Amino acid sequence: MSMYYGVDPHHPDLIGLIETAAGKLSDERVRPDVIAMIDGCFDDDLALRFWKHSRQYEQVIVPLYAHSCLSGLEECAPFLLYLTRSNLLGFLKQSAGKPMLSILQSPLSLAGLQRHFAAFLQIRTPSDGLCMPLRFADTMCSEKVLAMFDDGQRAAFCSGFSAWHLINREGTLTTIAGTCVDLASYTPPVVAEANAIDITDKQYARLIDSGEAEYILCNLDEMAPHITTVHKASILYRVIVELLAGMDRRGIKNDLERRNLIRGALQMPDKFEVLALLDAAQKHGVEAALQRFA
Repeated sequence: MSMYYGVDPHHPDLIGLIETAAGKLSDERVRPDVIAMIDGCFDDDLALRFWKHSRQYEQVIVPLYAHSCLSGLEECAPFLLYLTRSNLLGFLKQSAGKPMLSILQSPLSLAGLQRHFAAFLQIRTPSDGLCMPLRFADTMCSEKVLAMFDDGQRAAFCSGFSAWHLINREGTLTTIAGTCVDLASYTPPVVAEANAIDITDKQYARLIDSGEAEYILCNLDEMAPHITTVHKASILYRVIVELLAGMDRRGIKNDLERRNLIRGALQMPDKFEVLALLDAAQKHGVEAALQRFA
């Protein structure tokens, strides 16, 4: 049974969307600045194959964790490799249902891009010295990471590419504009200790909070698969985000209660019943409200 990652099937014309956004791809790789970033965490077999190839063909494929404090995790790292129309077809097939593929346009080489992203492999909260990997290659995390950065951090991150095309939750493309248009104007970011950038406690809390809807959606597939098999993931995600905002306004903060309330709300016939459920949960408590509307 395949894992559920809360993404829709790829758009039928995704290849056309990619070629329109990134320029015409060629099997001869006449555009070496079109680069795939593939998150190996989502496919162990593919990641192992990439890692073995990277040991022999380092000009062709580069693990993002190479020569970093995370080098021991290279077998499940994101990988960078040049993109052609022929390998794009295979990558799209392997990434179906998994938020693991994005496309970069950059004048930097694979090794140059790896050195650029080496500055952003981890985040560190100075208040407690805690470091953790920053999974920006997961396309369901990419925009959340950019939103968490402050202006300077975001500018530094985006200075290594001219465009970053994410295969989004709807199976189409979201393009992040970068500022790297040529090598002459590129200034590499400083790679700090542990390949980490320092973030504030507020930034950390914002990043964690931004993942709540994602966690609930994927957990929903385990707890109530009849919901995720009937509705598109992108629609469910939008509804969950709206429900969480409604609970915030009503002061419903307990994580377990929020999950239970969302599971109940998603099985209701219309929006009016959902609003009544949220109001009852605010007034009488979540458990009582769920029993009342069962």
